[in-house]
Amino acid sequence: MKKRFLLSCLLITMIGILVPGQINAATPAKADPRQPEPVIIYQVGVEGKITKTVTNMPLMHHASMSPSGRFVYGERIGYGKEDRNIPYLYDMQTKKMTQLSGYGKWSSKQDLLYIQENNGIAKLSLPDGKKTVLVAGSASYPVRDFSVSPDEQYMAFTRMDMLSSNTKVNAHLILQHLPTLKMKKNDQYEWRTGTVEEMYYWVPNSKKLFYKTQTAIKELDLPTGLKYEHKMTEFPSYSNDMKYRYIRTFTEEYMLDLQTGNKINLKDPVVTESSLGKIVWSPSGHQMAVEQHYRTSNSQDSYMYIQTYKQITKSSYPFGGPDQGVGGYYDLSDNHRIIGWAKDGKSYYVADLASTHHSDFPLEKLSPSNGVIELR
Repeated sequence: MKKRFLLSCLLITMIGILVPGQINAATPAKADPRQPEPVIIYQVGVEGKITKTVTNMPLMHHASMSPSGRFVYGERIGYGKEDRNIPYLYDMQTKKMTQLSGYGKWSSKQDLLYIQENNGIAKLSLPDGKKTVLVAGSASYPVRDFSVSPDEQYMAFTRMDMLSSNTKVNAHLILQHLPTLKMKKNDQYEWRTGTVEEMYYWVPNSKKLFYKTQTAIKELDLPTGLKYEHKMTEFPSYSNDMKYRYIRTFTEEYMLDLQTGNKINLKDPVVTESSLGKIVWSPSGHQMAVEQHYRTSNSQDSYMYIQTYKQITKSSYPFGGPDQGVGGYYDLSDNHRIIGWAKDGKSYYVADLASTHHSDFPLEKLSPSNGVIELR
């Protein structure tokens, strides 16, 4: 994995690769030739200060930081055609990495990891490691994915009715009230297949849930229980203080001021391809860190920048931007990702992960468009 993130380059050799047994996966079709390159994590202050930590996490493709900044949840993409992603937990304090029994998502408030395992859902409290089952597993009615509301009062998850022959309605959206663990089925729809992506989006005030079906994005209004279907292709994105909403269409890209109704244009008048990619809002207020798509490259990849917005109209490139003659980094080959904000909102984390470019995987692992097929 080439390092273009900073001007310096750090090469570290590690002995052996930590590849424990995979979860519910067939025997690997191919031996994994990938090298054990450690994950580097940068903590970026909104004032521009950057600190770097070299972890003992080798060969990780996805990552997210716990609210305290002590733990990192990571996933390694399986190498063979039938190999599933392998989930891990890394302790930044003890430098220990542990393979998990399922795929996890962090609580927004505390070091608590919700894990999809054994066709159900459990929560793992850290650092004591206490595990509690929230949703019992069932082979005929397995959980496919889940998301916890920002106020942690509710968890939305989807179960698949494996005994039903009608795929149009065999995905059941269920809402669980976490303080009482009571559940209610809210919708039946067709599951969106063939992709690993975020399937739910909670509005920061926890009053609305957006979720993807095979054909559309739907909205559940919790206070009324009413459901709406939208033609949008992407989830909405609101600041945590609910003052701004990011909107991108084929012709526009802007922040909508929800108090005044004014549009703040974000479209680059020079680089027509440029647009904000992943947006990670700070825990409070409306600061944000973004992965900005700049333009495509000739290697079936894209040039990217990390950008920090201290205010909606004022931004900076902490690792150098176009105005400084820095060419950016490759989206897939370099795989630099924003993995979360510090709890106080004064800094955020960026991980330098292993390449997800198609050239790093066998042909059997690729889609017709050369995308890496991930299995969970």
